[in-house]
Amino acid sequence: MLALIVPLITAVAYLMAALRLACFKRDGARYRRGMSLLASLLGASMAISGLEILLYRPPVSIWHGVTACLLCLLIFRSRGNVAALLRPST
Repeated sequence: MLALIVPLITAVAYLMAALRLACFKRDGARYRRGMSLLASLLGASMAISGLEILLYRPPVSIWHGVTACLLCLLIFRSRGNVAALLRPST
């Protein structure tokens, strides 16, 4: 049972995070080409990873799932802003 749930949760976390990155609105924030490129690459790689898990069913460890869920949580917490993710907190 766990062998079916962990890949599903991992794939959903990847796809949700990629969707959140794709739906980011700047709302007056400064446009930076490097951050935009990084966000696009991160979103694309997460979407591809999620689809790969769903379609090809590679082995997924529980730690892979935990990492995907934590990354998804961080992306949702920063509201999809990659620059805010990388900015050191004071």
